[in-house]
Amino acid sequence: MCGIAGAWGRSAGEVAKRMAPWLMHRGHEGVGYAYVSQDGVKLGPPPDDAEGALAHTRYSTSGAYGVQLQPVLAKHRDLELALVFNGTVVNYKQLADGRFDGEALARALAREIWERGLEEGVIHVYSKIVGAASLLALTPWGLLAVRDPRGVRPLAYRHYGGGMAFASETVALGGGQELAPGLAVLYGKRLAFWKIPPGENKLCAMELVYFAHPASSMGGWLVADVRRALGRALAEVEDREFDVVAYVPETARTAAEAFAEALGKPLVDAVVKNRFAGRVFITPPHLRNPGDAFRAVPELVVGKRVALVDDSLIRGTNIRTVVRLLRDAGAREVHVRIASPPVMWPCFFGLDFPTRKELAAYKRGVEAIRAYIGADSLIYLPLEKFRQILGTACYGCFTGEYPIDVDVEEAEAAQIDSRYA
Repeated sequence: MCGIAGAWGRSAGEVAKRMAPWLMHRGHEGVGYAYVSQDGVKLGPPPDDAEGALAHTRYSTSGAYGVQLQPVLAKHRDLELALVFNGTVVNYKQLADGRFDGEALARALAREIWERGLEEGVIHVYSKIVGAASLLALTPWGLLAVRDPRGVRPLAYRHYGGGMAFASETVALGGGQELAPGLAVLYGKRLAFWKIPPGENKLCAMELVYFAHPASSMGGWLVADVRRALGRALAEVEDREFDVVAYVPETARTAAEAFAEALGKPLVDAVVKNRFAGRVFITPPHLRNPGDAFRAVPELVVGKRVALVDDSLIRGTNIRTVVRLLRDAGAREVHVRIASPPVMWPCFFGLDFPTRKELAAYKRGVEAIRAYIGADSLIYLPLEKFRQILGTACYGCFTGEYPIDVDVEEAEAAQIDSRYA
């Protein structure tokens, strides 16, 4: 998924560094920077007065775990650029030589811009991408920003006193507006706007459900408002009685509040999270330990029937642990409620579950999933209600219907290869 940010103008280095912490909910494996200096583009934390700067918060979906792989420097002939991007490029080996998709994308971009010019070079690269990519790049002419042509991956902008800044989410900018899908912008020594031929706008549904900050605006929504609507819709299909509503911190809280309010039940902070543990879901596999991240509060659940709300159920790693913690804390019953449909298909557009076999819903029906996570009952938000709330979006991981044609088995193999080759 990743978080990307960039600025050009007065104090661009300072602006980029201040945005980065606001994007670490999108990736915390590492934070990388690039900046413009008198000697060209450099990697590393920028000086505050750098004219142009990039920041990247890493959640790896390609390339080795545990290393900081962006920003990427690329050079073709006399053209040098630095790139950060958000998304996944499944067919990156067809773009250019590279150890991972970001490196191949940067090299392809440098080559095509040199050979075709800026506007046509960007368009040509995007015409070949299978996957999704919103990018920022430092070029000799200024800061290049490109929103994914189908809008799967977000990108926003805002003018500030001395220049212009871009980021994956408006919360990092302190406001701002979304860049239209397929729009490319160059801001700096030159100013240019052009369109990449877009497909239908398909913002990632999981951005709204889980990934994005609730204070960000995305797809014309305040993200928190979407989650409230999902919580209310989930209450409409409730068929059990319970005493309290709890939630899996932190992303499920907004949906849980609306769910509890609609049913007239008290919301309790019965599950607490170590705020320094990061997001377990986006942590590399060998470091995922939800038992260290969560604790249950016995005083709030002992002897009670608990409805446990989560925003999504993907691998089942967290929810299994939390259900057990609640039982160990004395809960009489634990009923799991998910504010989205079952995730049954892999993602090839920027989320790190690129194979079906790692999904809790793979070859399991709802009853089998309930048994797997150890809950007394399990209800998902029906797909029809989900679609009614989100409207046009990428539902690929829920339905297997992707924004572009994808050979799933081939894409799974390519993603595994990019991880462990």
